[in-house]
Amino acid sequence: MAAQLHDFRWQELVLEKEATGIDGDAWAYRIPDERFGIITPLQGSCLIQGRDGHGRRSATLMPGEICRIAPNNHVRLGRTPPRRLPFTVVCIQLPLPILQHTLDAHPTAPVRDVAELHTLRAFDPHIASMAPVLLNAWRTGAGQPYAVAAAHYLAQYLLHPFRAASPGAGGLSAEQLFTVRTYMERRLSENITLNELAGQAHLSRYHFLRRFSVATGKTPMQYLTGLRMDAARHLLAAGRDPINQVGRVCGFPNPANFARAFRKHVGCSPSEYRQRGRYPSVP
Repeated sequence: MAAQLHDFRWQELVLEKEATGIDGDAWAYRIPDERFGIITPLQGSCLIQGRDGHGRRSATLMPGEICRIAPNNHVRLGRTPPRRLPFTVVCIQLPLPILQHTLDAHPTAPVRDVAELHTLRAFDPHIASMAPVLLNAWRTGAGQPYAVAAAHYLAQYLLHPFRAASPGAGGLSAEQLFTVRTYMERRLSENITLNELAGQAHLSRYHFLRRFSVATGKTPMQYLTGLRMDAARHLLAAGRDPINQVGRVCGFPNPANFARAFRKHVGCSPSEYRQRGRYPSVP
């Protein structure tokens, strides 16, 4: 089955649902000059290729993860080897004037330019969960005011994703916290060290540890574990990958360590959590 594109348009928001079959080829997706793109899987996982701050590379985009595409950029999406199963993604196009206006109105935002938001893969279950909600709103007849409100909300969230953290006196700046958390999210499966995180904030290990704790109320490793647990919960509920694979993706190559950490933070085993229910699929 070849790829099928279903286009849902509001004046202030464009959503495109792409269903790719087993025999479908990889396809290119380009963002126009006056739009900012967000891609997230609804079902399955996909291989995404494009440029980010590290040059041209590829990554596997899974449920709960998003790709953020700056204007006039493009990516290629295809089936994930080796099983090469079908996948369904939603592509959201946010009007650039709304995003730029939000940025201009908040000079203290951790992001100084829209282009800084561009990344091939980031874990963001909040935006990922909005995609089926927006599709359902369009199908049920939500009007232009809904689309405008959704576009403004997305702009605010993209520029201020960490409102719960308050730098306070002696803490990290909003920009430093944004940089460090983004670094964590992009490398959840890797062995991240305290020295690496301190380097992202351009601080010594000692000063970074102290200032990060002031800003978030947690040590960097406690904060990182929280992100990993958030990712694991979402992947267990929304996906069908084996539990051991979920653990590896979230930075726990040892299944016993993953099960122990998950039970400590969530209160049950990964398999018990998965059995409690899954997110509903979107036709």
